[in-house]
Amino acid sequence: MADRISILFIGGGVAAHLYSLVAAHRYGAKQLAVTMVDPIEDAPDRNLCVWGPPEPLLQDALIVEWSRVQFGYGRSTITKELHTLTYRHYSAKSIRKVVDTRMQVNRILAHHSTVDRQVDVALDSRPSTVFHRDATLSLQQHFHGWRIQTDADTFDPDVMTMMDFRVDQSNGVCFIYVLPYSRTDALVECTVFSSEPWQKDMYESRLSAYISDNLSCSTYEILSTETGSIPMCDAIPDRKRGEHWFSIGSAAGLTKATTGYTVARCIRDAEHLFDTQQRTGVWSIPQRPSRRFDWYDRLLLRIIRDEPERVPGIFWALFNRNPIELILRFLDEETSLFDEIRVFWSLPWSPFLRAIFRR
Repeated sequence: MADRISILFIGGGVAAHLYSLVAAHRYGAKQLAVTMVDPIEDAPDRNLCVWGPPEPLLQDALIVEWSRVQFGYGRSTITKELHTLTYRHYSAKSIRKVVDTRMQVNRILAHHSTVDRQVDVALDSRPSTVFHRDATLSLQQHFHGWRIQTDADTFDPDVMTMMDFRVDQSNGVCFIYVLPYSRTDALVECTVFSSEPWQKDMYESRLSAYISDNLSCSTYEILSTETGSIPMCDAIPDRKRGEHWFSIGSAAGLTKATTGYTVARCIRDAEHLFDTQQRTGVWSIPQRPSRRFDWYDRLLLRIIRDEPERVPGIFWALFNRNPIELILRFLDEETSLFDEIRVFWSLPWSPFLRAIFRR
């Protein structure tokens, strides 16, 4: 029998559990010795979403999925069929539960700053401190949401709302995000792109107005709340922290700067990391996607910073004028240059031309 692979995770969050699942799939759970060091014992109550084809690795962690997505702008809405794709909802707790079912994890409740030379690889999800490129743009995607129970049928359980801009756009780019669990139960979230998080009452005034005006709902109970903030910046961290010691997750720059989505990017990164090691015997950092995607993100971040009033129209054009599969592949950085020319041809040009010359 081959030697076991020992993996030390510094930080026991979502990224560590995603990489553990990929490692178990590649090597076999019995061939792994996994240790997670984290000062927090319980998994955070975080909602996580991803689009794409079925993901067998996370099937047991799935909470709900949708086959159609909706967008709103001005006085219009559009609903797009995802066809072979779905939009899927997991949580930090559901993913951790799958890991604990499939494999043995040695969990150590502590802060950790050094790496034992005896482990094969150390994967670190703590914030990076060394960068190949420091941030020149730094915004936040911040949000506050209510999970509500309504008295009457209000939601279509087959349709999630990805971006609805039919809300007050003062103080940042604002849209509503809706994850329905039944006709009377949904997470309704106010999401904002701006430089700083808001006070709670600013989110809640928009939530109340949206539920009343756009969902035509006057009576509901708030079951729970969710609040958070995700950095939107163009920094490129140095992932190598030592010999066989690498950053993962958001610390590795795997959160897409313009969307905040991380889960699918972590899975692809882990697959590359472990596949390369199996093939070559060498632990190496996966290459970053093509630089052109980094440039696209920086242009949009400049527009969000300098011309936020143009952003709802740009996103509406993006989703209204293109096949949904193309846009989701574009956001996943899996399109060809020809595809990207097609996408940009559908958008208003002037904000992007101005952004090219701004810093």
